[in-house]
Amino acid sequence: MNLIIYCVYSSVTLTFRTIFLRKGIYILVLGVLTSCNLYTRKEEVLITDKDFIENYRELSPDSSMVLINYSIDLGAFGVGQSGTSILKIPDTTKNLREFNIPNNYTQVKWIDNQNISAMYDILPSLREGVKFEPKDLEINKIKVHVSALDYIDQGSQQQIVHREVSPNGRYELVVYRYSKDINNLNFIHISVIQPGKEIPKYGNYFIADPQSDYVFYGTWTRESELVFYSNSQDAELVQYYLVQKRPKVNYNIIRDDQKYSNKYRWIERGSDLSNHE
Repeated sequence: MNLIIYCVYSSVTLTFRTIFLRKGIYILVLGVLTSCNLYTRKEEVLITDKDFIENYRELSPDSSMVLINYSIDLGAFGVGQSGTSILKIPDTTKNLREFNIPNNYTQVKWIDNQNISAMYDILPSLREGVKFEPKDLEINKIKVHVSALDYIDQGSQQQIVHREVSPNGRYELVVYRYSKDINNLNFIHISVIQPGKEIPKYGNYFIADPQSDYVFYGTWTRESELVFYSNSQDAELVQYYLVQKRPKVNYNIIRDDQKYSNKYRWIERGSDLSNHE
């Protein structure tokens, strides 16, 4: 009799524990889903918004208009949703999004009271395989003159920092950068080509950016796949700098904080370079 009562008690206790455990999981999942919406905000952006951050402003020569570059404070998620607006002074009380320059334009500045110059960062287009043709536009009755921002300056020299043929002999890994000054390291390009073929101007596999190389060393595995070395901070970002229509060669990333935690440029030179210099 006692055994039966104990078994029933244990079964009921287990059932309640299961229910409470499931409720706890549901509450946790609900909390996560709810937190995803904590920083959804209204579409319009006003200077008076509490989450508005003004990064800089530049007046037109006659002070009748102003360029305002801004960001939105996302709280614990950091800063995001940046923009640059071309405004008449009375427009500063309106929704800035109505006067925004496209986000892929940079180095925006006044030429005169009616004209602005802007540079289009071509690196995202190169990675995506999209052809860019500079096209001027008009915002708030101001002409925006657009030109391509090519990070390979005239007079820059191509510097190969790593060159290595795959074990199966089908591919050659080439890592290179462009610089005028060897002491001022520019970002890397990574291409995978047939051995001895011409090196593309821009990387056909990976193109870094001025902030970091994200990949700090790379080589072939025995299976003729690529292995890249990075750190915990940059490893997750590598995927965003891969060329979409890259050669069909698999890659893996190894996080090595002990060796690369403080790096932002690939500085190791490959062993095969002596055969090409």
